[in-house]
Amino acid sequence: MTDRQPMTAVMAAIVGAETIPGVWDTFADALAGLGFDNILYGANRFSEKGILGDRRDALILHRGPRDYADQYLGEELYLHSPTYDWAEHNRGFVSWPEAIRQFRGTPTPQVMRIAQLNAQFGFTAGFVGSLSGVMPGTTGVIGFSPAGGVAQAQADALWREVGREVESLCALMHLRVATLPHTGLRRPLTTRQRETLEWYSRGKTAQDIGTIMGLSIATVEKHLRMARDSLDAQTTAHAVRKAAALNLLTA
Repeated sequence: MTDRQPMTAVMAAIVGAETIPGVWDTFADALAGLGFDNILYGANRFSEKGILGDRRDALILHRGPRDYADQYLGEELYLHSPTYDWAEHNRGFVSWPEAIRQFRGTPTPQVMRIAQLNAQFGFTAGFVGSLSGVMPGTTGVIGFSPAGGVAQAQADALWREVGREVESLCALMHLRVATLPHTGLRRPLTTRQRETLEWYSRGKTAQDIGTIMGLSIATVEKHLRMARDSLDAQTTAHAVRKAAALNLLTA
């Protein structure tokens, strides 16, 4: 466990951070100070199926062994995880054993693979939290565990001591991240694409936008089309909604 930071200072730093990496580093350092060194967080502002939905839109952040995250995410093991399943159907936080106890699925090779992977990296205890009720329209899940092969009984004792602080920090991190720009794995918008979307969001026509930006109507329509493609949007209005939700517009 690293040095524990004053709660008010941590919260102020999270709120004051202006980038997602800045929020995450402050948050992860604080959780390490509370005894949880390994953290995996996922969120999606457009999910229509599951917590993470389309991975291209999802934000995934990690603190801990990179090899673990690469295998867990690369093999899409989270889709078969009892803890992920619990978070999809519940709110709040529970221990891994409790999430497994409530699991209604059947054991699969993927579930066995998760157990093997956790054992390989010494993740013998942990907790899962559903953050989907914290920010309307944004789903979220977070899992974390102590380092060093800590038994669940020890982790439960630690949770009784710091659990309320952890829950508050998780909610604050989730809220702050939701206010910052994020493009997922999709191609970022160019400056021109973003500008044309901003003017469109203000009710301007392609002709209006062309006059304002000094572009031909055909060029404006090209930028809007490419913005739709980048955001995987069906219409320009859909692209505006997605760009606004990702905090990519200044309008």
